[in-house]
Amino acid sequence: MTKYKLSFINKGKPFLMPKWTVGKHKAALAEMMNNCSNLSDQEKEEEFTYYVIYQTLKQIDPSVSIDDIKSMHPEDVVPLFDVVYNAGKEGIYFREGKNPRPKKSKSTGKSK
Repeated sequence: MTKYKLSFINKGKPFLMPKWTVGKHKAALAEMMNNCSNLSDQEKEEEFTYYVIYQTLKQIDPSVSIDDIKSMHPEDVVPLFDVVYNAGKEGIYFREGKNPRPKKSKSTGKSK
């Protein structure tokens, strides 16, 4: 398992990334909506990245703040979001030849 290290988390000690779950996703959305209700939809989308990271990092180190994450270098935030959001992701595989969603027939708009 990969260990991660951030200077402001866990006193700089390496840690394992906890799984991202539906519960954490809902908690991140709820907290963001509570704290950012005055922002536009576009601004909320941008804030969501920080709240996703925050939901996991506060599980590792309760002293972390949303401002700690917002003060990170932008080139570090994107890969950190990917690691946090994909933690525990297994992927879904289907047997060969089986389509999980049947294709809908396309209408040409012409009737005979």
